[in-house]
Amino acid sequence: MSTLAALARQAHERHAALPAVHDGTGWLTFGELGATARAVAVRLRERGVETGDRVVIALRNQAAILQIEHAVFLSGLVRVAVSSRLHGREIAGIAHDCAAAVVVCEPEHVEALVSAAPPLRALVVDTAGRIEPPAGAVDLAGLVAAPEDPARLDFAVPDDPDAPAALMYTSGTTGDPKGAIVTHRMWLAMIRALSENLPIRGPGDVVLHVAPMSHFGGSVGSAYTFAGAAAVPLPRFEPGAALAAVERFGVTVLPLVPTMLKELTVAAQAMTTGGGQGSLAGLAAVPYGGSAISVPAAARASRVFGEVLYQCYGLSEALAPLTVLSAADHRHGGERLASAGRPVRGVEIEVVDAEGRAVPAGDTGEVRVRGEAVMPGYWNRPAESADVLGAGGWFRTGDIGRFDGEGYLYLVDRRRDVIVSGGFNVYPGEVERAIAELHGVHEVVVFGVPHARWGEAVAAAVVPAPGCHLTAEDVVTACRTRLASYKKPLLVDVVDELPLSSTGKINRREVRDRYWSAGGRHVGE
Repeated sequence: MSTLAALARQAHERHAALPAVHDGTGWLTFGELGATARAVAVRLRERGVETGDRVVIALRNQAAILQIEHAVFLSGLVRVAVSSRLHGREIAGIAHDCAAAVVVCEPEHVEALVSAAPPLRALVVDTAGRIEPPAGAVDLAGLVAAPEDPARLDFAVPDDPDAPAALMYTSGTTGDPKGAIVTHRMWLAMIRALSENLPIRGPGDVVLHVAPMSHFGGSVGSAYTFAGAAAVPLPRFEPGAALAAVERFGVTVLPLVPTMLKELTVAAQAMTTGGGQGSLAGLAAVPYGGSAISVPAAARASRVFGEVLYQCYGLSEALAPLTVLSAADHRHGGERLASAGRPVRGVEIEVVDAEGRAVPAGDTGEVRVRGEAVMPGYWNRPAESADVLGAGGWFRTGDIGRFDGEGYLYLVDRRRDVIVSGGFNVYPGEVERAIAELHGVHEVVVFGVPHARWGEAVAAAVVPAPGCHLTAEDVVTACRTRLASYKKPLLVDVVDELPLSSTGKINRREVRDRYWSAGGRHVGE
């Protein structure tokens, strides 16, 4: 298979009678998914959408995402999936950047898109019967309606593995979002790596989508769907509802981001303590990724969920999994839980110094990656592409890390998040891990704040666990006993909650900006 079109066709035909996706009322089979996807492709072509055009998808998790994605793959279009939690203006900005032909969105996005989006071939709105679509817009239900004559919906598809299959936009927390070009070859390499490192059975697997299908969860889900697994999308994440769905649908695969994993761990523990049985025993894989997780939190999750956790490291520009921390590694426990795992087959990873020279195991440097999962560049951004793509096909991730003597990669921080305090580099991730080991800490984010003497000082915002009392002195003491003195926070705020990005990660930038609002620039950027 050289393209996602060929892989999608094979899945539709090979598993035609099996359940593919639950639409909230019942199951669509793979045969029905294929017929509907072809119908969507034809309906878009009737509106002038052509091979290579970009289709922005900004929907809450639902079956229609799979129907549209498969239409995009089948007809040689380019998938641009973004979080539905973005503001309409942000979605319009992405549509402008990639010159999108189609935007599929929620009703709350419409006003901003109508006024700010570029000229579109189609604006598709998920009205769900709640509103009338604006003039000229298409109702999502009509776009994904079953075709009257599926047999007439055949068409030729270009067979170019190096053509763009998707654009994955960076989160935009440090500047304007950039679209990483994902080719068919890259996506197939991602599927191959997932298939080799996760227990994918195909038919019989049921994937529960509570993490956004636009990001890591959808990438993992595609490997399972193309193998014949069933998908159950939930439009929003709520721990109790997610655990109930695991039991109701016999879920075997549950992709998560770390914040969700931590909340589900607490909910599952409470369910067990309260006498409920739940049905976690059926889970075969809980892949998670997208941000760091503390050792104590990973250990708690491993005790609750069992030997089913798989941490996957990757980026928009270099698709996960680049490394995997396996179920066996989670069983090993200890400091290994602070690792991102070992590189997967077909991926080369080096830790290099400022001159691009590989450093010995144990030394810290920038992580760079090479392999088929690495992007050819950013969409229409040659300067930014040249800045991160070096000679020999190496991609500079911007992550700071180190290898241990056994080949496990440890990510220390993002280069751009380094706090420079009195001439010393302080990595927020290192301080966050020290604070997370303190009993009673639920969430923590560390960042730099302006300081008259040191330029920047270390600060922390901490959310206590339910029923626990924390003071700033508790946090400082924990750091003092674990870290060098210059790394301890000079400012600690105990807060009720932390803001999350559209992908469910703690939004370090939003917290940090509150303390820099009076400054003209951010030191260290």
